[in-house]
Amino acid sequence: MPSSADPTPAASAGAGAVASAAALPLKLILVALCLAQFINAYDTTAMNVAVTSVVKSLGTTVSGVQSALVLYSLIMAAFMLIGGKLGDIWGRRTAFLIGVAMYGCGAFITALSPSLPVMMFGWSLLEGLGSALMIPAIYSIVGTIFPAGKVRISAFAAVGAMAAMGAALGPLVCGFLTTFASWRYSFAMEVCVVIVTLLLAHRIKVPRKTRAKVKLDGVGAVLQALGLAIIVLGVLQASRYGWVAARVPVVAFKHALIAQGGVSPVIPFVVVGALLLVAFGLWERHMLKAGKEALLDVRMFGQRAVLFGLLGILALMFMQAGFLFVGPVFMQIALGYSAFHSGLLILPMTIAIIIVAMRVSRLTQIVAPRLLVQIGMLAFSAGILLVATELKASVDQWAFLPGMIVAGIGIGLVNAPLMNITQGAVAAAEQSEISGLSRAVSSLGGAFGTAVAGAVLMATLIGSLSAQVEHFSGIPTSDKARVVSALRKDAQTVSNAQATAYLRGKGEPAPLVAQFVQFNQNARNDGLQKALLAIGVIGLLGFVVSCFLPGGRTRAPAKEEDAEPAAASA
Repeated sequence: MPSSADPTPAASAGAGAVASAAALPLKLILVALCLAQFINAYDTTAMNVAVTSVVKSLGTTVSGVQSALVLYSLIMAAFMLIGGKLGDIWGRRTAFLIGVAMYGCGAFITALSPSLPVMMFGWSLLEGLGSALMIPAIYSIVGTIFPAGKVRISAFAAVGAMAAMGAALGPLVCGFLTTFASWRYSFAMEVCVVIVTLLLAHRIKVPRKTRAKVKLDGVGAVLQALGLAIIVLGVLQASRYGWVAARVPVVAFKHALIAQGGVSPVIPFVVVGALLLVAFGLWERHMLKAGKEALLDVRMFGQRAVLFGLLGILALMFMQAGFLFVGPVFMQIALGYSAFHSGLLILPMTIAIIIVAMRVSRLTQIVAPRLLVQIGMLAFSAGILLVATELKASVDQWAFLPGMIVAGIGIGLVNAPLMNITQGAVAAAEQSEISGLSRAVSSLGGAFGTAVAGAVLMATLIGSLSAQVEHFSGIPTSDKARVVSALRKDAQTVSNAQATAYLRGKGEPAPLVAQFVQFNQNARNDGLQKALLAIGVIGLLGFVVSCFLPGGRTRAPAKEEDAEPAAASA
């Protein structure tokens, strides 16, 4: 009887079976990670085209639905880092499963929600907390169990492509479902994806191992959560109040806290949030010096790849969120396209992202990752600026194609190399921390992009319409000051058809209607164009940041002493 060491055919076959079995979990887990990333990214953009339907369905207001969107962003940004740390405490695979399950429960509740509070509980709270658990786990698992080099870059490319595809397909899929069925089916679809993801993840066999006891830094968790939440909440106030001076009084509990023309609430919010984050950094340094378990090892900011990698992620998400906010708004309001049609016009960008992402791992073998990030940042900004130049009332839909394709190429080139540079700069033991941190920065970038686009749009609308009031013959001279004051309080983008229908309903003469519609069209298109130009120009800072990234190949993270086999170390 041959020994187990003999190279017999049976032994060779057994070895092949083992290798084959070991490769299977990696494929399964990558599919599960991509599905989870897809629904999270999809959810961040899908509801933008269904706000009106939700308002009618739940008997609420536009501001009510917007508050649900804001709360969702706040919870994700505030708890991402905590979610990453819980991945170390519970295990990354366990945190991923709990997060996905919580997300699915939230989507199920939202799909059946009879009122706005129930929707906010399911969508904003449960889905937000679920995302904070599963998203850091996705990136820490990729950065830990996939071998460094081409395999890991391919995995990051796949996850990044699914994120971009989810964000881009959100308006298309949700617009289709909302138009031909109901917005509720969008959340029902997410529940189905969650079920498939959980089934796949449970098929992955992970051997048990003794884990070192890790405690959650409660003080640090509170400081960073409050800091990030207050900053995001402050930036979101820019659309209503402006960035520097308050356009309208800030009122709370029937008392004016800030008079019109005073300091915009954005500034105190951001200052307080920044001070809390500074206090968080000092507290984490104290914890490290005392030899205690810190929420975040702040020493990683001393690494150039981490610091500038995070700034690059901030810039990338800033551009992506702003672009996907302004584009559909222009297509639907200015051009009168349906939500589904608008989604179709974004599809070329998605296709370009997927094609480039599938080949970026090969490109990194012949081109330095930093150079790919630099080219991608420039391409993305160029694509945004190309689209901005076409924001005209009579534009043909095919005019958006070049800009969309260039933007998609840029995103595809940046995503995987940038994530690999950032994640690969830290040890395996710190993958959960850097994953939570990078996703929190990503949420901040998205909030900043949307807020900046909205603030520029509102400022332009108010300025343009206020200036046109003086020349509008349909408004009595005695009422013009009151109209300008009203504009400062509330100015909205409306289509030519909406403006025409409203004025005709009021019995206004045709020449007056035509004059106002022209004013509205000029102000609206100018505002949207300036918003997109601002996103593209500010986004060029991403290229500047990328110049400071390490030029060589990123090293593989150091292995943990008690690391599990590659196929089961999640």
